Amino acid sequence: MSFAAVALIVGSSAFTAKNKRAVIRYYKVDAINYPNASDPNGYQYFSGDRCENGGSLCSMEWDLGSNPSPTADGTPLPTTGVTQQSDTLEPGHFE
Repeated sequence: MSFAAVALIVGSSAFTAKNKRAVIRYYKVDAINYPNASDPNGYQYFSGDRCENGGSLCSMEWDLGSNPSPTADGTPLPTTGVTQQSDTLEPGHFE
């Protein structure tokens, strides 16, 4: 394989890697004030499962777009630039 072909493959893979988007599960910790599942307000990130039985909305996955991935438990979901993944709603309630 020629140097030019290798450079083209490596160069294009570097650009495609930047287009990956983070889809992260967030927990609806404030369903009282923000009961709508599609409202990004009231969601926070937790690394472990925090759902308990009973209730209709515990967590949902969100595409973060260009927002940074959360680094700590309790990080709120950004309210702009995010897209809910509608088929990922987990019933129950936040502990």
